[in-house]
Amino acid sequence: MLNTYLKVVLSSALLLSVITSFSEKAKAQVFVNDTFTDGGRTNGTDPLDISWFEISSNFYQTVSTPPQIQLGVVDDPILGIGNALNLDTPSFVTFNSSFLPPHFALGTFAGVSLGNNIGDALDFSFDFRFTTKPSLSGTSAELTQIPGSGLRFGLYNSGDTPVTTDILASLVGSGTPVEDDGGYLVSFGLAGTRSLGVNKENFGSGDSITGGDGNVQLASTTSVPTINDTAPHTANLVLERLTPQLVRLTASVDGFSVEASDSGSGIISSFNEIAVRSVFSDLDINIDNVLLQARTSTSVPEPSTNIAIFGFGLGWLLKRKFNRSIGGIRRISGS
Repeated sequence: MLNTYLKVVLSSALLLSVITSFSEKAKAQVFVNDTFTDGGRTNGTDPLDISWFEISSNFYQTVSTPPQIQLGVVDDPILGIGNALNLDTPSFVTFNSSFLPPHFALGTFAGVSLGNNIGDALDFSFDFRFTTKPSLSGTSAELTQIPGSGLRFGLYNSGDTPVTTDILASLVGSGTPVEDDGGYLVSFGLAGTRSLGVNKENFGSGDSITGGDGNVQLASTTSVPTINDTAPHTANLVLERLTPQLVRLTASVDGFSVEASDSGSGIISSFNEIAVRSVFSDLDINIDNVLLQARTSTSVPEPSTNIAIFGFGLGWLLKRKFNRSIGGIRRISGS
């Protein structure tokens, strides 16, 4: 009879584990899934695709030719099946070692927020490849910080000034919509430089996003490979709430990762922009399979809790069986 009880309890525990796994998967919600199959960079016919804008800024000590980044959808059989978004970065020359002209792609979408429950997460990822091998050109070598952050990407909040058109304007105090944005930036090393970092860009810096004033490094590592090829790669940024006042950020390229944290009232938890940037002069990049999804925590017990439930149930059944046995002995002795 005891074996029957054990089978029932074990079957119940197995069913509970299956339900737990199913519940976790069912809690993922996709907000962006842009594969560029409709052939355009605006919010077109693809489900969950977004609008992409050209963002460039120069000033009198910088010359870029052409003056603005060019975005276009191309066929890229190396990156994957179908189309990809090409970021045609202009060739630039700068005469100010402290200024790097920002040329980047900005994708805009309806706002999404990190949940307030412990374990809630936002997961942003995309595939990419450079169309030529990253190398230290003469113009890029002028700025020593470029190799360690040749690829940059992140999640941003537009504040009160959403981007609705391509932007080419003078930087610093020019009042462009991207100067008051805030968010989290990931940088990765190219052309022999091993580096992966996570930065926070504060709101209202008066400078363009993807690196500039208001940029604060949260974590970095050199225990990663470098990119010096035209092969496909994958980039990822995950934000996970650990406590009401603590968020963990995990950035990775091809599975090599670094973790950082942000805490307190300054945590940025709402986003409506994606930025991708190739920092080297005249280094183009293709991106595809841009995905942003939210994962919410569930009320289903953790595995340790399931074990406790199993143990409690088994103990209760054993106690019940033992009590019945004692009662039977008493009835026999009393007859």
